[in-house]
Amino acid sequence: MHTDEMWQLYYGNGEPIEGAGWESARDNPEGDDTEIVGAAVVFLFRVSSDGVLELLWQKRGAGVSRFPGYYDISAGGHVNLGESLVEAAVREAHEEIGAEISPSELNFVSMREQNKNRFAWIYAVDWTLKQEDFKFNDKEVEEVRWVPFDLTADFVEKYVKPSLKKDKLTFEALEVWFKNHGYL
Repeated sequence: MHTDEMWQLYYGNGEPIEGAGWESARDNPEGDDTEIVGAAVVFLFRVSSDGVLELLWQKRGAGVSRFPGYYDISAGGHVNLGESLVEAAVREAHEEIGAEISPSELNFVSMREQNKNRFAWIYAVDWTLKQEDFKFNDKEVEEVRWVPFDLTADFVEKYVKPSLKKDKLTFEALEVWFKNHGYL
C-alpha cells in the first residue's frame, strides 16, 4: 500500500463521487456508510496443458505490513482518486506482479459490497496463452503460484490471508463466471 495516494470515494450505489477522495494513510474507512472506497480485484487464470483450470495466487512479501507470508488474489487494490475501475485493475496487476494486461482482456465477473465501507469489482483475465514472466516490483509480493480451481477451497483454508478466507461470495461468483463461460 502506498500511503501517499488518495482513494476514490463512492456513493452507496457504487457510483464514484466526483473529486472526493480518502487519504490512504488513514487506511480503510470504518464506521457508517458515508465513506466508501472501492477496490479492483484481478484473478489471472489459465487452462493447463492437461485441461485443468488454475488460478494464480500471489504470496505477500515478508516485509509488508498487512498479512505477510499469506497468499492473496492474483492482484488488486484500491481505486485511486479520479481513476477508472479498469485503470485500477490494469495498474494493480502491473504494480504487484508485473503483469501487462490490456483493458480489453479484463472480463467483468461481479461487483459486490465487501463490507459497508468497501466495494470490490472483480475481474478475470485468461493467461492461458501468455508468458509467465512475472516481476515483483516493490517487494509487496514474494512469489506466485498456480493452483487448480477445484482445490481452491482447501488452498484458501490453509494458506490465504484471514480476511479472504471469509469471502466465500467472491469464489462463488468466480465459479459461476467460469461455468457460464465454459471453463467448468
